Amino acid sequence: MIINALFQYYERLLEDQDSGVSKPGYSKAKVSYAIVLSQTGKLVNLVDLRVEKGKKLVPRDMDVPQQVKRTSGVSANFMCDNCTYILGLKQKGKKDKSERLKEAFDAFVNLHQKILEGINDAGAVAVLNFLRSWDVANAINHPKIVEALDDLLEGGNLVFRLEGTEGYIHERPAIMAAWNAFCGGQDSEVTGQCLVTGHKSPIARLHPSIKGVTGAQSSGASLVSFNLEAFTSYGKSQSYNAPVSEHVAFGYTTAINYLLNSEKHRIRIGDTTTVFWAERSTNGVEEDLLGALFFPAEGMNKNNEDAEQKQIIRDPQTVQLLHDIFARIRAGTPVSAGLTGVDRNVNFYILGLAPNASRLSVRFWHVDHYGNFLDKIGQHYIDMAIIKSFANDPEFISISMILKETAPLRDAKRIPPLLGGVLMRSVLTGMPYPQVLYNAILSRIRADQEVNYARAAIIKAFLVRKQRYYNRGNEVKFTMSLDPQNTNTAYRLGRLFALLEKAQEDANPGLNATIKDRYFGAASATPGFVFPILIRLAQHHLAKAEYGRAMDKRIEEVIGEIDTFPSHFNLEEQGLFVLGYYHQRQALFTKNERKEG
Repeated sequence: MIINALFQYYERLLEDQDSGVSKPGYSKAKVSYAIVLSQTGKLVNLVDLRVEKGKKLVPRDMDVPQQVKRTSGVSANFMCDNCTYILGLKQKGKKDKSERLKEAFDAFVNLHQKILEGINDAGAVAVLNFLRSWDVANAINHPKIVEALDDLLEGGNLVFRLEGTEGYIHERPAIMAAWNAFCGGQDSEVTGQCLVTGHKSPIARLHPSIKGVTGAQSSGASLVSFNLEAFTSYGKSQSYNAPVSEHVAFGYTTAINYLLNSEKHRIRIGDTTTVFWAERSTNGVEEDLLGALFFPAEGMNKNNEDAEQKQIIRDPQTVQLLHDIFARIRAGTPVSAGLTGVDRNVNFYILGLAPNASRLSVRFWHVDHYGNFLDKIGQHYIDMAIIKSFANDPEFISISMILKETAPLRDAKRIPPLLGGVLMRSVLTGMPYPQVLYNAILSRIRADQEVNYARAAIIKAFLVRKQRYYNRGNEVKFTMSLDPQNTNTAYRLGRLFALLEKAQEDANPGLNATIKDRYFGAASATPGFVFPILIRLAQHHLAKAEYGRAMDKRIEEVIGEIDTFPSHFNLEEQGLFVLGYYHQRQALFTKNERKEG
């Protein structure tokens, strides 16, 4: 299903001349320099092709003859390779011996002689003359090499250009024809029925590499790969186990590389790189809008992942659609019904990939109508809605912000693995949020003694969705802000704790640590043991505070509805305790603001 959808997307991209997707036999490569050759094959110049990205120069993406999938052996690419293969130079950090360098250079020469021999083209003649006359032993002393030696030894790819002509040698019609003829003769010897097309075709032994998944090897990783004897089945080894034609293997990997290289089709959620695309061409509005919904502009903060998404310049139509959707979420109205500018009935695909050694693992795969996805995401934001702690808090909390709240010090590298995938599944299907997310947030609150806006929103959303799913028709309503009518004991004890803390703060202004730092975790788990101590302390605080009588009255109002102090709370009640505490703190803060005003 995944490969089928990706291959269909590739065929659609081929019809779009502006997509820039590679044709069969070609692939994208990152190229650093062009070697300029004279008509006789002399190296006359080196042209830096790198482009500026931020404050750095990075290789540019270029369509080149399809590159081989290298393992540990020597295998040359046609017309585009690194300095070891083209010039016989040892790259920085490599331990290649001179024999290995000579072997790589010879492989490059032999490949080009095999393809270009007898071709009547000035570019082909120049390349062959260059390779036959190049002195590997003295390559490092060539004046043009010396000028760019440090950059060349970084290992970037090089291509050829003919002096006095436009473009590159691998783009010349005669060279392309020679390459296509060579590829035509390299079809797999194994033929069979392709699992995607159903046609009898040459079957791919190895699938091309997929590049751009965060954390995966820079040389690329495989989505389909069999490399051990244990995987041999019915005498079929490697990818013959899952027969996919060479054409389809090239198409689906090209499509996914295209998606991974597009900022509007790719987002990062935890350790999972996510790509998404629509079944029909709609000028990319659907993809752009979905990416914006996962990283709402109002949710941007200083963390790197959100900052990366912030750099994307959204289309004005996308911005307007985003504004409309968020307005509907605030108003509590259906999100996608009547939304103009997008096709809500188009099939939409969301694929999450994560690295696994030299392979890729599929963290999640969702297919649904686009409108359904919009409705589910809208419901997610409605469930997360809660009163803010500060005016500059984001109104809509991004997925990456949720995940970071589960990690110590909000370090993205310490987010529990797999959490991003199960969270996305909940968001996109409307199912209850993962218990592991809820447990992680409660653990972080106990460890940090910090109940902030995002954590309270996650707890509220978890409880709301759990009630909706498991207690349908008999749900308990959770409000965005303080609910004085809520008589749940855990919720009220959370409120009581907030009032006791405020009484202490009023009695001792400027305290560095409050009862929250010492007792919050125990009070939310074993209130019967902690609250008698806190109430005794409060009597001293109320007597000392300037407005102690008013606070005493508030405490009496809350405590009056509490029959007993339970010996312990289960996890759900601990969440209610946190929610009551957060709501009461915000209510105290809001009232103080009004009073000051």
